[in-house]
Amino acid sequence: MSCARGCCETQAEHYRSLRVSSSDRSHLTKVTTEKDGDLAVQVTEHWHDRQDVLVKPPTVAAKSQTNQE
Repeated sequence: MSCARGCCETQAEHYRSLRVSSSDRSHLTKVTTEKDGDLAVQVTEHWHDRQDVLVKPPTVAAKSQTNQE
């Protein structure tokens, strides 16, 4: 989202929100990972405002029981 005059509270915040365009946009993706309890949430933000979200649940180890007679 582009900024307009008076959009940000401070001038410093406004300058931090601006980006310089590049011909190689592949390096403009930002990946963040947050852990919420047992879940891991990975968010990938692409340069064209698309976001990919990957939620990784905890692994479950199941025991197999055999009935031996």
